[in-house]
Amino acid sequence: MDFSQFFTKATRVAPYPYQCRLACGPDADPARSETLCHNSECRSQLINIPTGLGKTAAVVLAWLWNRAGRENGEWKRENGERSAAVSVWPRRLVYCLPMRTLVEQTQTEVHKWLQHLLNNAANLGISGQARQDLEWLHEYSPVILMGGEDAGEWDIHPERPAVLIGTQDMLLSRALNRGYGMSRYRWPMHFGLLNNDALWVMDETQLMGVGVETSAQLDGFRAREERRTHGSCPTWWMSATLEQTRLATVDAPAGGWPSVTLSESERALGKAHDLIEAKKAVSPCPVTLAPANKASYAKELAALINERHQQGPLTLVVVNRVNRAREIYEALTRGKNPPRDPKQVALIHSRFRPMDRARHTELLFGEGDRIVIATQAVEAGVDVSARLLITELAPWSSLVQRIGRCNRQAKISDAEVLWVDVQPKDEKDDLQLPYTKAELDQARAAIREITNACPRILGGIVVRETPVVRPVIRRRDLVDLFDTTPDLCGQDLDVSRYIRDGEDNDVQFFWREFEGDAPTDKAPPPQRSELCRVSIGEAAKFLGKADAWTWNPLDEKWTEAKRPRPGAVYLVSVASGGYHNDLGWTGDAKHKPTPHSPQEGTSESYAGNRLSFTRDWQTLADHSSLVVAEMKAIATALALNCEDAATLHIAAQWHDVGKAHDCFQAMLRLGPYQPEDPAGFYAKSKNPFSFRHDDRTRLGFRHELASALAWLLAGPPDAPERDLIAYLIAAHHGKVRLSIRSLPNEPVPGGEERLFARGIWHGDTLPSVTIGDITTPAVTLDLSFMKMGAGEHGPSWLARTVALRDRVGPFRLAYLETILRAADARASSVNAATTN
Repeated sequence: MDFSQFFTKATRVAPYPYQCRLACGPDADPARSETLCHNSECRSQLINIPTGLGKTAAVVLAWLWNRAGRENGEWKRENGERSAAVSVWPRRLVYCLPMRTLVEQTQTEVHKWLQHLLNNAANLGISGQARQDLEWLHEYSPVILMGGEDAGEWDIHPERPAVLIGTQDMLLSRALNRGYGMSRYRWPMHFGLLNNDALWVMDETQLMGVGVETSAQLDGFRAREERRTHGSCPTWWMSATLEQTRLATVDAPAGGWPSVTLSESERALGKAHDLIEAKKAVSPCPVTLAPANKASYAKELAALINERHQQGPLTLVVVNRVNRAREIYEALTRGKNPPRDPKQVALIHSRFRPMDRARHTELLFGEGDRIVIATQAVEAGVDVSARLLITELAPWSSLVQRIGRCNRQAKISDAEVLWVDVQPKDEKDDLQLPYTKAELDQARAAIREITNACPRILGGIVVRETPVVRPVIRRRDLVDLFDTTPDLCGQDLDVSRYIRDGEDNDVQFFWREFEGDAPTDKAPPPQRSELCRVSIGEAAKFLGKADAWTWNPLDEKWTEAKRPRPGAVYLVSVASGGYHNDLGWTGDAKHKPTPHSPQEGTSESYAGNRLSFTRDWQTLADHSSLVVAEMKAIATALALNCEDAATLHIAAQWHDVGKAHDCFQAMLRLGPYQPEDPAGFYAKSKNPFSFRHDDRTRLGFRHELASALAWLLAGPPDAPERDLIAYLIAAHHGKVRLSIRSLPNEPVPGGEERLFARGIWHGDTLPSVTIGDITTPAVTLDLSFMKMGAGEHGPSWLARTVALRDRVGPFRLAYLETILRAADARASSVNAATTN
């Protein structure tokens, strides 16, 4: 098998030479045997290739070829011994995109390529471990990480290959340990997995704003931590218009990154040449946008669209604001020109619920006579080819990408681009938003000079971006983000300024009908089909006058919301309106959405112990043995070093010792079923999952804190990495990590004053427990570790964990934390009726 065959079987087309070089090394030539080889190095780099030349296929299949498309015998050798787990190329491919439309398209393509490769595995000579990896990827990848998606449990299989595709909001927030739209208690797992053994691909970077600088900083952080992390974690930036100076951030390498570009021969011959020379006539649009015609603009442009549209091929109209796209769509479908059949007109923007967006998206990617009115959601990467493109003036990089949607396959002889001049009154005029007047002036000057917008001509035009001062995350900021404990007011460090520019940070709304003045605490969490993205600026205006709530996992109830937080999810009363089924988000109280029927489910809770309730009773010893076995399997597959494997083994043995506490055992027995051995210690209960408590239990009791204290107080005093083991034990549910403090709703111990935190009271006792070949001694729990300064038992918990974080490094520490959590989750899923 060579890469050319591999690529052709996956995509049904032959690769370009640059695609072979990416997969097989800089000297690869598809006409010679070099494409039999694998690229010996996966490093951070820029991929500067004109639009329409298969960049997505290039990077995905280069990774597949080098990661899952070869036998173990060709993988990296360490100390002369072959390792089945350590490859030159990372285990996870993280494909980051600026908008969800691109995510959905990329998902479809990757799944198709995986299917084709699996169907042809025998012909390609893919067997053994390589075939097993391909089968796993086909069944469980690509994993989609964007608002409202159920990403499944990819994070409990750290040893498996994975393709993760998501928006920059979802992926960068996870890389910063503040994952949007997910349980806060799983933040560290994604932080660990996305910063170890992963290849990041940042696609369509011209739309990412500050996300570009953040990705460069993260790449620099990971490069400096490389000796302390598991596997490499490089970044590939892809764009035909990226200013390389934006990647020259303070922690980026001094020499910059190498680039992958088309060779002169590729530009001169073959299909690449045809695409680069694809003609697109360019001229100013007769309709302009200025303060004088702001009110009539939508009707004027709709009339022009009706006049210039030719029946048969696609007409694509791209405007800069969602409200203008809605107005033009309404003028076309409800106007008097006469109105167009709505079945032939699509409205594409990012402010739809998925179910409502489906019809419009289907029309966009369909065939035949159709008109599509869109925002920047189709600006880049969307694989459509229009005969007529009408676009509002935008920054030059955006215009280049929009023009790339016209005659994309070089098959239309009369392709045409009309650009609408946007003429704001001054720098404060909102007509120019979301751009600046200076950006529009630069673009206008450039596009006026051309009559043909073929990629070759566009590539030769240099328009320097106006310098923008953006916030740059520093290593100290990243270290602070390692602590996931909210502050005393229940707030978290805000990472939105590192993810998107200005007000381009989103929240998510879903609409429900309910009885009474507020939703009940039993209201099911939202499903993906219910969620609609809304900019934080519009959300702030809307929440001030709407009936809306957000879920509080500590108090386990819906609390009224008046101020939005980036990445948060809000329940809105249908009576408050703000959404139209055909138009998407409008913010208009008169527009009432049709509520979707909620599915069963329970919102996350700090006090929840869902995986402790299964179909049958399971002893503490049996469960712990299963966790130890899972841990050994993961450590072997990952080829962890002996020290890490031994540390995790001890942590797995001790991780649930705290379940022997009377409070936890009493909680398991709340319900109709009782174990055969009333005196035994159990980890799992046959009773149904419940949040109920009685006078024998405590709200918010965390058994993992009891386990960690028991280890520090009664574990072997000469054991290596005692503090690391204690941290891993405490963190195995993500709810007790760097600090220990009581929570606002905790019950206070009666009688004499004593320390208490997370349901543990100073002086509580744990009995002796036998787990496998060890027996833990009985121990009296001491909470003096939560005090500042050194005490009877040495440094405080905070001093120990901060020192540990700085010594081990945040990336590696989170990765080890994730491995124990994965082993525990997998062991708990055996015979489990529900998942956490």
